[in-house]
Amino acid sequence: MGNDLRSIDDCYTKFGLTNTSKSENSLPDDVRFFQRIVLTPKERASLPSNASFFMGTLIHEAAQNILVNNTKLDLFLKILNKKVKEYNVSEKDKIKANLIATQAPKIIQNIVDEVLKLESKSSFKAETEYTIWDDRIGTYFRCFLDLEGSKYFYDFKNLFGSIRETKKGWSISKRKIDDKIFTKDIMSIALYKKAVPHLKPCLIYATEDEATAFHEDNTPELRPDNLIKYYDELIVYQKIWENKLRYADGDIKKLASIIKTDFSEIRKDAFWWKGVDSQYIERLIKLYV
Repeated sequence: MGNDLRSIDDCYTKFGLTNTSKSENSLPDDVRFFQRIVLTPKERASLPSNASFFMGTLIHEAAQNILVNNTKLDLFLKILNKKVKEYNVSEKDKIKANLIATQAPKIIQNIVDEVLKLESKSSFKAETEYTIWDDRIGTYFRCFLDLEGSKYFYDFKNLFGSIRETKKGWSISKRKIDDKIFTKDIMSIALYKKAVPHLKPCLIYATEDEATAFHEDNTPELRPDNLIKYYDELIVYQKIWENKLRYADGDIKKLASIIKTDFSEIRKDAFWWKGVDSQYIERLIKLYV
């Protein structure tokens, strides 16, 4: 069926949803419910950023610009450092962003070097948007690819350390790259492969000290037959969420009744809830009382 004949199922549109993504399917159910259903898009966009995500985005943009536009690293580092200086977050996130910024030049160069080892003479494009429909679900996946060459498509992942305060001040730990890749990253690759089936997948993990390019020639999980399995698992995750939406039929309290929100995580100000506006939390809790 051509995409022009597709329509989004009512179970999504009744909640104001238009599409899905792999990252959305990686969220805990209660966080997904809170971010995608309870909050408006504008409120969701205002949620506090964390330093790892913020710096990861800047590092990816730098690598993309070097490979696509032949931008000089020094030029982009000026942009990166300016954005870090303007980064308005908690003191600890600000400290982490500054520590990662000192590592950024080597991380960026490590990513670029791994790409050029595989295809040094290619022209590249970055952040191309794709939509992927599947007859088993009533919506489509929306995704953006980090980089595409003539032979491979690439997904970049930074591995940052943890920060801690010592007698000499704040420091950031080193990370080692394991031989195994994370399941959530394989799922991303499996989805992207559907968008660009003519290209081979490459997942690059990078730290300040090293980078590793995982592809189908050195990683069995990234072979076509295995990617199909991971893609099917992603469809299962989305279908389970879709079934919950269908049951609720546009009723947010009915949907809340089958979503187990972890109130202890909220009280602890844990990762997903850290710095979230109290009025948003109160709105969520009222759905359960």
